[in-house]
Amino acid sequence: MTGAWRSAVRITARAGRTVIVGATLSLLLPLTLSAQQDTTPTLLRRASVRYREFASLRGTFVQTLTNPGVSGARTAKGELFQHGALHFALRYSDPAGDAIVSDDSAVWVYLPSTMKGQVLKLPRTVGGNFDFISQLLSLPTAEFETKALPDEKIDGRTTGVYELVPKKNGGMFQKARLWIGRADTLLWQVETVEPSGMLRTVRFSRIRLDGVLPADVLRFTPPAGTRIIDQAAMMGGGKRP
Repeated sequence: MTGAWRSAVRITARAGRTVIVGATLSLLLPLTLSAQQDTTPTLLRRASVRYREFASLRGTFVQTLTNPGVSGARTAKGELFQHGALHFALRYSDPAGDAIVSDDSAVWVYLPSTMKGQVLKLPRTVGGNFDFISQLLSLPTAEFETKALPDEKIDGRTTGVYELVPKKNGGMFQKARLWIGRADTLLWQVETVEPSGMLRTVRFSRIRLDGVLPADVLRFTPPAGTRIIDQAAMMGGGKRP
């Protein structure tokens, strides 16, 4: 986990309301199952290839965040948009106006509900860590120990459940679970446990692939008068390789 990611998470935790989905960039990956009894490595290898294939993606999400030692859970709601591997946007409806956007120049973290009057500009090499699903699926069998768990129902759908544990320490999470629809091969829920012990659960609905996305949804222009905290400049900037 990079320092910039930790910083963004700390700001959110102190404010106590906005929950960063952590970029969920390729969170709704369509997966291919040839049979219900496919092994986990086969499923993850196919997912690793398939998540790059869709032209565009749109889906709504509800995220629940639970911190150890803190009573109650916090939630955030919004919509995820993605075009290709580098361009994505998390547009929040609750808290309204909050957004995380990866455009041609940087990853922008704009959270007026908790960081009034300012926006964090991250280099895409760092901001790409918001796309933790890519971290899970880039080299799944090489980077993670994988295990199939019993099927579960998610909003009436039968899903295959898979647990991934990093083989090396120092990652952005201690373990993750994926809930994949048996009938439609979509990822309907993801859960991560971060090094701090924070549990993040993201559930999706209304997933649409390869449609036309709203104009400008994948672009970010800082509102007039907003202070830009330009970590891209301080860290040398640059696009993701």
